[in-house]
Amino acid sequence: MSVYTAAAKKVTVIPADPQYSQRDIRKQHLRVAPYCRVSTDSDEQLTSYRAQIEYYTAKIAENPDWTMVRMYADEGTTGTSMKKRKHFLEMIADCEAGKIDLVITKSTTRFARNTLEGIQIVRKLRRLGIGVFFEKENANTLYMDNEMILTFFFSQAQAESESLSKNVSWGHRRNYENGKVYYQYDSFLGYKKGPDGKPEIDEEQAPIVRRIFARYLMGDSVRKICRDLEADGIRTVRGCEKWSDSTVQNMLRNEKYIGDALLQKTYVQDIFTRKSMKNLGQLPKYYVHNCHPAIIDRTTFQRVQEEIARRSSKKKTSSKAKTELGKYSGKYALSELLVCGECGSPYRRQTYMPKGEKYHVWRCLNRLENGTRICKHSPTFLETDIHDAIVAAMNEQLVRQRAKDELKQSMYTALAAAEPEMTLPAVESKIKALRDRQVELIGLATAEGAKFEDYDQEISKVNEERLRLLGIRAELEMAQQTNSAFDQRMEEIDAALSQESGMIEEYDDIRTRQLISNIKVLDKERLLIRFKDGTESVKHIGKGNA
Repeated sequence: MSVYTAAAKKVTVIPADPQYSQRDIRKQHLRVAPYCRVSTDSDEQLTSYRAQIEYYTAKIAENPDWTMVRMYADEGTTGTSMKKRKHFLEMIADCEAGKIDLVITKSTTRFARNTLEGIQIVRKLRRLGIGVFFEKENANTLYMDNEMILTFFFSQAQAESESLSKNVSWGHRRNYENGKVYYQYDSFLGYKKGPDGKPEIDEEQAPIVRRIFARYLMGDSVRKICRDLEADGIRTVRGCEKWSDSTVQNMLRNEKYIGDALLQKTYVQDIFTRKSMKNLGQLPKYYVHNCHPAIIDRTTFQRVQEEIARRSSKKKTSSKAKTELGKYSGKYALSELLVCGECGSPYRRQTYMPKGEKYHVWRCLNRLENGTRICKHSPTFLETDIHDAIVAAMNEQLVRQRAKDELKQSMYTALAAAEPEMTLPAVESKIKALRDRQVELIGLATAEGAKFEDYDQEISKVNEERLRLLGIRAELEMAQQTNSAFDQRMEEIDAALSQESGMIEEYDDIRTRQLISNIKVLDKERLLIRFKDGTESVKHIGKGNA
């Protein structure tokens, strides 16, 4: 049996290939790409930006072993994220394409202020055999034995960014507390920057804002408002021909159009993602009143907010709907107003073409979807008959209003004729004077011990006049209360009918939305029409609307 005897261990060194030697890389001719960045758009920083370009151009020209590939420079961009640094990304792409041997930059803060991103990019370039030379730190990443020092440098840069961001946020919040409003005129339709630096109304754009609010209150949907603006060739504040629903919706909710401003609606949660978050209560908000001229009056704005809430809270009306919320349709006014008296479901418009003749009818949605299983007796109405009934009810309301106006005028005339200066304060003053005189007469009669009959006649006259004035005061107070309630109740209908010189002749969706609260189907012959002022009218269908 043979025994293995170990030979003496011998190590043979295989020299490194000179073309891959790092020492030789230092000596070979390098294609160099300088990168510089400034963090703001201010004139001072842009001067620094130009100075950096001049510096690196001269530096590379002085070194015979260097050739400039191109200058990569970003201005007015953040260092915490690569996504918005166009030239930085182009530089990395050229590195990957083998066009660059060395990247030089002023410091780690110019290269990246995000520790993780900075380390990842350096590692990526090292794998490609490309170094990054940081002048301030005097460090070339290609020859660093470990990343601890580099990580420390990037961490410092990140901490500096975080501290700066906190300082800026703190400054903004102090300004919010003092009511300072920041205006973005490039996205603020209806306003422009005035000579004094404050916002002023843009008379060319303001009518567009007023039109949007008015059309919404007239019942138009947001989508229809957008289509009409596009059809009329009206551009957005940024000059776009296309209007988006969200643009109009944001305008309708924007309190700046009444001269106010709600500050800190959003906030940036993470300085690295720079994503704007909606402030739902995480931070305080600040509401500033009357900080600039208003385009929309407060009453109109409030009515728009109420209409937005009403439309967004609509319950589903169809059993086929996938969600519990209904969808507002501004196409026909009756879609919002006409409801079935039996099941409470809204009526829907249907088109029929018997023998090629088109006509429109309105039917209960519940009856359409479920037949007579739930709603057994809901009638079908011709659209023209419903329109005639509505016009008749409006004319009846118009006559009633004019009669009330005449009654009010007659009452004012009668009071004025009875006493030229019979205002409520004047009557109150006279009643007080008579009451004092009555007390004085009774006191005199008692003090002098005279017979009461000596003063009876004068006391009676004073009392009689006082009672007459008390009656007038009651009439004036009643008239005042009636007028106040009447004016408030008739405000909307007065505005809608103020332009009517005579009786209404044709049905109109806009007028219907303005005046009518709802229409209830009572039976196959009658509709109960309720106006927004609280009055009601029962109209017959297809029988002269009696």
